[in-house]
Amino acid sequence: MKERKVAVIYPLLHEHIERIFQGKDVFCKYVGKGNPGLKVGDKLLFYESRGQSRVVGEATIGTIEFLTPEEVIAKYGDRLFITKEELDNYRKLRCRPLDKRLMVLSLYNTRRYKEPFRTSKPVTMAGQTLSKEEYKMMLSAG
Repeated sequence: MKERKVAVIYPLLHEHIERIFQGKDVFCKYVGKGNPGLKVGDKLLFYESRGQSRVVGEATIGTIEFLTPEEVIAKYGDRLFITKEELDNYRKLRCRPLDKRLMVLSLYNTRRYKEPFRTSKPVTMAGQTLSKEEYKMMLSAG
């Protein structure tokens, strides 16, 4: 039986990660075919895509929704980790229609790692999912 994934690593810009650490507790991302197997209580790990190229922290997923960009702004506004303009640019850059839904995660227990660490494999824009064992091994190696 395939082991369930309990964490996902997504690459983010340094300034976006800092906003999350400063209290912007809603993350959103276009994903391929729906939820990448995540459940409430799973972990979102922050990979700084430029600069350090390391996993610098994590948060616990409180809710998972699929909303259009307009719905995300209306519901979460100031809690969102990117600005309305950045969200609009993200949508346009990927040529997404206005009604294409984003995966929206509300976060809690956000923490910065004392020692950021590198991953064993490159983290692409699609992200990297981790089983419970992989998550534990990654934290202990870091």
